[in-house]
Amino acid sequence: MEKRILILEDEIIVAIDLQEVLEGVGYSTYVAHTYKDAMTAVASFKPQLAICDINLGIGENGIDFAKDVNKLSPQMEIIYVTAFSDSKMVTEAIETEPFNYLVKPWNEQQIAVTVNMAFTYIMERMKNDSLVKNLSLSEYKILDLIAKQKKSKEIAEILFIAEKTVRNHRYNIIKKLDLPNDNNSLLKWAITHFNK
Repeated sequence: MEKRILILEDEIIVAIDLQEVLEGVGYSTYVAHTYKDAMTAVASFKPQLAICDINLGIGENGIDFAKDVNKLSPQMEIIYVTAFSDSKMVTEAIETEPFNYLVKPWNEQQIAVTVNMAFTYIMERMKNDSLVKNLSLSEYKILDLIAKQKKSKEIAEILFIAEKTVRNHRYNIIKKLDLPNDNNSLLKWAITHFNK
């Protein structure tokens, strides 16, 4: 799978540096210098990750981009790379739930390691999403309740079904997710991976 990164940076030299570092370690990149260019690129380039400066000069900033892109492409991860460390700005950035926040000046190794970690997370999430898509609606509801640490008896009462039916569904979910056949493996997987 092609790993695509959008670089949103208004300083051309910094953008070129980032692009060279990332393409040097095998990523496809697209550089946008403004909020508007970045929003257009999300639709055409379809990045899985954006490296985003917060201060983009006049108009919308990187935080505005992160908020708005979350509506268009909620699966896309954001890494902020910025000279800003003002507490109000940091708080506002954190509210957009970025994957990471790097303060300039950064070095090549920091960028490469952070991006590699982000893609490891993205690939794992995509694998889990495709596994969950194979579940029936009933299995999905049960997995959600297991993630909330409900026992089979409680799940049966909540869904108005027999406890034996819940156990059958649990068994089917374990098979579909390719987990070891014990209740703890499903509970651990649900708590760690399942986000509704």
